[in-house]
Amino acid sequence: MNQTPLQDGTFGEMEKFYQEMKSYCNQQGIPFYLVKLQSLQDGVVEGYLPGQGGWKALPLPIPDVFYNRIHSRKLEQSPSFKLFKTELEERSIPMFNGRFLSKHDVHELLILEDELLPNLPETILFNEKETFLTFIEKHSVIYFKPESGSQGRNICRLTQVAGKWKIEQSGHLQNVDFADTDEKLFETLKRFSRKRSFILQKGISLFETDQRKVDFRILLHRNEQLEWKVTSMVARIGDPGTIVSNLAQGGLMKNGPDFLKEAFELQDASRIYQKLVRLAKNTAQALVENLDDSFGELGIDLALDTDTNPWIIEVNSKPSKKFQGNYETFRPSVKSIIDFMLALNRENHP
Repeated sequence: MNQTPLQDGTFGEMEKFYQEMKSYCNQQGIPFYLVKLQSLQDGVVEGYLPGQGGWKALPLPIPDVFYNRIHSRKLEQSPSFKLFKTELEERSIPMFNGRFLSKHDVHELLILEDELLPNLPETILFNEKETFLTFIEKHSVIYFKPESGSQGRNICRLTQVAGKWKIEQSGHLQNVDFADTDEKLFETLKRFSRKRSFILQKGISLFETDQRKVDFRILLHRNEQLEWKVTSMVARIGDPGTIVSNLAQGGLMKNGPDFLKEAFELQDASRIYQKLVRLAKNTAQALVENLDDSFGELGIDLALDTDTNPWIIEVNSKPSKKFQGNYETFRPSVKSIIDFMLALNRENHP
């Protein structure tokens, strides 16, 4: 992790999640604490244990398993993080979800799997002008997204309208612009990107309800047999008129299976649910087979088109841990993460 406690001794919006992790570990008789990024050479780590006045910094033993919740892409690229990973490897200590995933890297890995090709919107990096012009010739609706963005920020929808390109930005108060030619569109997007890395993705005619775009965030974890299981599925329903359905951009959240039952006949809802689950599991499995890093948790965003065919929109290796909903004991993801950590430890110490 890359946080320090706030003045009130808590970890802000992550506090509830960390407290649930601690409580479940206590119930199982497992030590749990938070560790800052640091060298392991001294054989101890500076970590945080919860107390009455909040989390206290203490020297603690090096843990047997690390779950990476660093929220900074820049920090994950730093020499200190690379050294930390090297020291873990030297000590044969497993760490999972060791890095963020970029949208283009994920796409390039998934297109290696023939069975996923029908569910992948065509996607390219925004760089060379010739490649850009060839791409936009083929598609009348395109999404322009930051390669490493999150929460639906800085996304544009490009739509061909009467020989012009309409450019709509994500956000509650959308900015709308027009480009008269393909060349002007390229220059406009170049200015908008400000030298950051962006992708272009073929637009899908998404399923809507009451003129609201809908997609599904499916949270998956690997179980004790190291197989992927679906922990939860939510439907994210966008504000009317917005180009994204992200909760951070004003979207609503509903239980996924319940939403499907409301939107479709029961038999169709069950069929669509199974399609989404199967695609999410296959996507997760394809990634772990093609990546060197270990992953035990993924948030996969899928969407239905108007013919209810599912499409892979995005894969998130650091899914949000904001508390949403009510649980009598622990949210399902807490138990799943700790159980996976135990499975890794057993595999490491047979």
